[in-house]
Amino acid sequence: MYVVSLMETKRDAAASEKPQEADEIREQLLEAAARVFASKGYAGTKILDIVREAGLSSGAVYGRFESKNALLIEAVVTRAIKAASERVRADRPVADFIARSLTDRQGPLNTTEAIQLEAYVAARREPEVAEAVAEARRRWRFALKRTVRTAHADGTLSPGADVESILYFMETMRLGLLLLRGAGFAPPDPDQWDALIRRIVRSLAAGQDNG
Repeated sequence: MYVVSLMETKRDAAASEKPQEADEIREQLLEAAARVFASKGYAGTKILDIVREAGLSSGAVYGRFESKNALLIEAVVTRAIKAASERVRADRPVADFIARSLTDRQGPLNTTEAIQLEAYVAARREPEVAEAVAEARRRWRFALKRTVRTAHADGTLSPGADVESILYFMETMRLGLLLLRGAGFAPPDPDQWDALIRRIVRSLAAGQDNG
């Protein structure tokens, strides 16, 4: 069973005991944790930092989360995948979705993007975080796979375009862009970058010129 699923079960049990109070305080802690993880990174964050940011007591944290890992898993991974899933829309052509996913985001990382990057870094040494990242990845791929298959059916993508390869391409580009932007590297000319990505995407479509 995945760590995320276990945490959701615990969260539901706690909410049934004190629904309103538990939900409000949990959300307050998660918002504070997201801000602190994004600004200080996983390694540089202490539970006390999150407590201060939230304006709560230490007991409020330990009564709901067993460790810093637990906060990272819920505040970072599950919230990041929720944001990613909201961007996947069945009515959006997959070619347009791919192009926009790789060209829309520029400049410094926002909070959601920063904590996504922190989750991947922490996953190298924290087995629980790695497990949660894998579950988040599975959910993201499941949501997008349906969109890609629809594109196969309506001709937006060539029948010969491999679904797994397309998803891997998108993941690789997305994480690479997070790393470059997180390191402060400036992108190329936005118009030139947009034109390149759209040219690559057009090459996936059935019956369209690659040039």
